[in-house]
Amino acid sequence: MIKPVKTSSPTRSRDKVLQTLYELEVGGQELKEVLKNYSSEKSNPFYQDMLKGVITDQVKIDKIVEKNLDRPFEQLDPIEKNALRIGLYELINQKVDPAIAINESIRISKKYGSIGGYKLVNAVLDKVVKENQI
Repeated sequence: MIKPVKTSSPTRSRDKVLQTLYELEVGGQELKEVLKNYSSEKSNPFYQDMLKGVITDQVKIDKIVEKNLDRPFEQLDPIEKNALRIGLYELINQKVDPAIAINESIRISKKYGSIGGYKLVNAVLDKVVKENQI
């Protein structure tokens, strides 16, 4: 039987971007070193575009997150922080419908983050969209 070829779906790509951002933040390695673990993503334009965009816009994105938090930015769990970065990147750049960007950020924070961390992700992204902050 022939195995199906892995696709570079947006959902899978978001998971990989989250994992890459997490490794960068927690591991303290350079991007070049971390990307060696993701060599299969070299030909994935969705992954490449999102990762580059989040890293490039990180200061702008983090300011939006900070403005909408009820706690210091430094206290955020790295998974929730990076799920917010991915969601805001997509919202800012209008890559997808806002509902999809929010739902995907919630999904990855539920899958990889702390129990209940998705609620913070939902609250921040929902507030940003409702108050038209981007």
